[in-house]
Amino acid sequence: MYDGPDFDYDILDVVHLLQLHKRRGNYYDCPFCGDTKGRFNINPAKNVFRCNRCDKSGGMLQLYSELHNLTYSEANREIREALNRGEYRQVHQEKLQEVKEEPVQSELAPLDVRDRTYTVLLELLSLYSVHRENLISRGLTMEQIKERRYRSVPLYGLRKIAEALQEKGCILEGVPGFYRDTEECWTMNFKTKNSGFLVPVESMDGKIQAFQIRLDHPRENNKYLWFSSAGYPGGVSSGSPVHVIGDLDAENVYLTEGGLKGSIAHYLSGHTFVCLAGVNMHRSLRPVLEEFQQRNMKFLFEAFDMDKKLKTNCDSHYHKCSVCHEKGMPKYCPFKVEKRRIIQNACGKVYGICQELSLPVRRMVWDQDADGDWNGEIKGIDDYYYAKRAAASAPLQ
Repeated sequence: MYDGPDFDYDILDVVHLLQLHKRRGNYYDCPFCGDTKGRFNINPAKNVFRCNRCDKSGGMLQLYSELHNLTYSEANREIREALNRGEYRQVHQEKLQEVKEEPVQSELAPLDVRDRTYTVLLELLSLYSVHRENLISRGLTMEQIKERRYRSVPLYGLRKIAEALQEKGCILEGVPGFYRDTEECWTMNFKTKNSGFLVPVESMDGKIQAFQIRLDHPRENNKYLWFSSAGYPGGVSSGSPVHVIGDLDAENVYLTEGGLKGSIAHYLSGHTFVCLAGVNMHRSLRPVLEEFQQRNMKFLFEAFDMDKKLKTNCDSHYHKCSVCHEKGMPKYCPFKVEKRRIIQNACGKVYGICQELSLPVRRMVWDQDADGDWNGEIKGIDDYYYAKRAAASAPLQ
């Protein structure tokens, strides 16, 4: 009704009014799911938007109204008032501005090259005691920690480490996380604000495809970052590869989100796990499942976090409360509703892949209330197995 051709503004005006962060072309950070990889696409010709991560889509008034919890007519009025005041007005003319030259990127190196470089890198690094204790508190033993090769992120001497890798015959070009600095020397994309420990993401044959960084201080509710050098001279993106751990000939395979979570769950349960970087990162899943099917897999268990069953009632204690524009206390939290919708939509995509492969799949759930919603205590499959082990080892009363 309100996204028709009679408007004297368009979706680009709305984007500027909302101050969305532009990544490239018509791609922005998503204001709905929080994606910061520029998957939120704006189509000026049709005045519509769509996020390639969370699948949120709609017209320009829906974009503004949902972010401000307004009706379409209220959104239309606010937009007009703001634009009439000259706020963030988009001028649809060619602007004479300096065009920054995009740095030349490398092609992604073959898996064997990445595995060799990453393996030697881990040999040069150590694991700080604070990170070791963190992993032990999650249920891992010292032997398992060594087996998984977790290492703390280095924050100093990055160029020297890169030089040491080259001296050992390692190739850095095309390996995510490495790039050339202003002096054309190879270095690594580690920042002080990204302190944490490295989580190797391994292929089915145990080769390191990439690293995730488990952050010491999560930012914007994000606990993990990819070790990537996309956007830097000679750099390259890590992509979102799938982590695999366990018996490759297992009949039952379990699917979860996060390599660290899946590895811990494997050690606590003995099950084989396939681990996506997140519930929406399912595009790399199909070839992995096909390879498992060619072996001996008969059944897939979906074991994503229990916020797929998140209670959506408003309790005034959600982390988004400070930016909520609802008046009073509504019955349902719009942010919880949207989060649950995104997760369940991603689950549906996984089930669709399984259906296409004629692969039986079953949803795993735990820590539920009488209505089948999540109780809010035990979130991940690793937490579930840890709690189960703790209960089994508790002394009898």
